[in-house]
Amino acid sequence: MFVVFTLAPTIAVGQAPAGPTAPSDTAPLALTPAEYNNTIADLLGFPRDGARWPKRSTLADRLSPRRTASKGVFLPPPPPPVWPWRFPAEPGLEGFEGIAQGQSPSSYQVEELHLAAMHFAAFALESPTFFSCADWDAWPATQQESCAWTSIERFARRAYRRPIRTDEQERLSAFWTANLTAGPPDEAVAVTVAGILQAPPFHFRVEPGDPTAAPNEWELATRLSYFLWDSMPDDVLFDAAAAGELGTAAGMERQARRMLDDPKARPAIVHFHHQWLGTDKVTLVAPARRAFGPLFGITPRLKNASDDDLEWPAIMGPVRYSMKYETELFVEQTIFDGAGTFHALMTDNHGYMSDATAPIYGANARRVPDGGTVTKPIELVVASIGREQKLTLYPVEFPRSERAGVLTLPSVLALGAYAVQPGPILRGKRVLERLACMHLGTPIQGAEAALPPDTLTVERTNRQRTATATSPATCTTCHRQINPPGFAFEHYDAVGRWRAQDNGQAVDASGTLTLAGGEQITFTDGVDFAHQLADSDRVRDCYVLHWTRYALGDQVEAATPGLGTLQARFREDDSIQTLLVSIAGSDLFRTGTRPGSGDAP
Repeated sequence: MFVVFTLAPTIAVGQAPAGPTAPSDTAPLALTPAEYNNTIADLLGFPRDGARWPKRSTLADRLSPRRTASKGVFLPPPPPPVWPWRFPAEPGLEGFEGIAQGQSPSSYQVEELHLAAMHFAAFALESPTFFSCADWDAWPATQQESCAWTSIERFARRAYRRPIRTDEQERLSAFWTANLTAGPPDEAVAVTVAGILQAPPFHFRVEPGDPTAAPNEWELATRLSYFLWDSMPDDVLFDAAAAGELGTAAGMERQARRMLDDPKARPAIVHFHHQWLGTDKVTLVAPARRAFGPLFGITPRLKNASDDDLEWPAIMGPVRYSMKYETELFVEQTIFDGAGTFHALMTDNHGYMSDATAPIYGANARRVPDGGTVTKPIELVVASIGREQKLTLYPVEFPRSERAGVLTLPSVLALGAYAVQPGPILRGKRVLERLACMHLGTPIQGAEAALPPDTLTVERTNRQRTATATSPATCTTCHRQINPPGFAFEHYDAVGRWRAQDNGQAVDASGTLTLAGGEQITFTDGVDFAHQLADSDRVRDCYVLHWTRYALGDQVEAATPGLGTLQARFREDDSIQTLLVSIAGSDLFRTGTRPGSGDAP
């Protein structure tokens, strides 16, 4: 995200806090929406679940008025949650938001950042951690001012994630004084906090100074915390930076292990995998009612693709959210509570199912005894009315012949599909780009016109139609690579349901794939394919490359010095947590490229 400092003219008085800390040739790495919201929660000392935040105050309404536009024609929308702030979608690089080269702000995003800052600033007055004195509002005016200024200074240090320079302190003091003169103390505190929350040192992970030099201790603390927590450093990490304990591999690894044991690491690690697999967009999938209505117990009344009635969205909403939460629970359980290995991530036949996705898995899914259940909130929009519901998921075990790891989760499969039929091209492209780090280039103009029609009235299998459509000489160069990994998942329909037949014919999911470097994989079906990908050196190396780019916020190349050491270590030790600790302690992470520089160490 990008911000231009601004304050509401009817409220703000004085000059904004200082900009970036020092000139630098490196591109600043902006906080992503997830990082922003997590940082706000940690700054203010409120839980990340949003449920235990105080109600929005009248001061917040004055600082950041709510939009009153209706969500539709029936009723006005329910008020948005106090936290998190819902930012517009952002572009990314290879699926990842937190890489500097993929960040491209819009004016709408800038406006949202201003509104969010004003909204959250009012909560500083109710924060359990903001004020350095108890019962601030009961103190005499002079003592209020002193306590408030001490609290503002501390808040700014934590928000900027480093000590404040003298010139920044002077500007902040002038800004606070001007606001205190213009209005009551509570409003002055809130507006000053809003200024801090709109300053570049808060929004940007700036690493100032010589771009060829290694990051300092405060910058390393910030790198590490946003790598493993998607948020700011805690007091322990700040103390380690102040004590100079992060300059060695041992010091970084010690902190990384501690942070991975913290509950904040779990959603952050899941967030990486959502972006890696593209499953953060699974709530947008739109299978056709005419094809899948009977599967979910409703009669297909429509004869065309116009399935925008009340019944179908009400059914698909829980299905989509169930797919999303299944992915999150599977990744979290595998990495933190299960084997913790890449092989398990790619091959485990355990998962999570809800009543909404039970028709997809069928009777072969066996509920795990005493496995416990997980309840998640979902928000549906049906007939333009927002409805909050609860979704209960429970652990299950699938037949080993039908499911193996993340690639056979319905979320991944449904994203690689059209409204009616599976999309071998979409699925194959994801495997090559996300798992094998193979760059396919841009399709030739008009290639989409040759794709198989999205219809149920076909005479051949989906594989046969796709093979025919991609057989022209202009297509074969790319599709001899794309099609095989896509055909591996032909046993799964457009919503991820396992099938033995397609259009009355036995499914053929066999094939051979040659990866970059010459590694060849011959497989019989998707399960076999997933197991072989799990053992592939190319796929493991690609996984490490994605993690390293994510950790640095930089487009690290395969030939970057130091990357090969991490990859070789991961080939020997399959543990994902060990990989993350190794990245944190590596020379590449501690002294390597700065976010946005693109330079090798």
